[in-house]
Amino acid sequence: MKVIEVEGLKKRLGGREVLGGVSFHVGKGEIYGFLGPNGAGKTTTIRTILGLLRKDGGSVRLFGKAPTRDVFRRIGVVFEYETLNPEWTVLENLRFVAYAQGRDMGEVEDSLETVGFPREHRDKKFRELSKGMKRKVSLASALVHEPELLILDEPTSGLDPTARIEVRKLLLKLRDEGKTVFFSSHNLPEVQKIADRAAIISNGITKAEFSLRDVEDLEAVYLKLVGGSP
Repeated sequence: MKVIEVEGLKKRLGGREVLGGVSFHVGKGEIYGFLGPNGAGKTTTIRTILGLLRKDGGSVRLFGKAPTRDVFRRIGVVFEYETLNPEWTVLENLRFVAYAQGRDMGEVEDSLETVGFPREHRDKKFRELSKGMKRKVSLASALVHEPELLILDEPTSGLDPTARIEVRKLLLKLRDEGKTVFFSSHNLPEVQKIADRAAIISNGITKAEFSLRDVEDLEAVYLKLVGGSP
């Protein structure tokens, strides 16, 4: 089953073509890396898939259907920049998310346990947390409603090595539990370590889509298709 199907996606912003033909397919139960340099169109693609931007061409299907509110309820999202209230505590933020999603408050505790967030820090204000802890809380907020698909924009950006390893292990755990994970990144080693398949995007166009099992040297493939430094 294809969880995400994107064909020939196009988008103009400010009179400039940002996406000129993005295509890829994400299968159920896999980790999919969406690779490209800064400015390639990764975030615009994600926002268009989520309906935050209106596409100018091409098609998007989620779980085999055109995107609707009911379909989006099956998706958890974490953006590159934290969106939770910095003045609220961890529990206050997640309880609000649970309330907005119509979920039981017990699912807040379940999501925090899933991401391994320490109990002793749950009453801290969000702004007081380290970057790694903030990312864990954001991931927990995306898991409260038990989504089938996670869409993550640069999930390890700005994290120290220890926090990156923890996030990487968490994504593998979620895949093993049956979730589908789609994440954008310009960090080639991160993608090669955990992704099952990947696509490379440059200048708003998909350059390649492949299984990581078939790629011995991702950096060489990337540089051949995109050029410059990864």
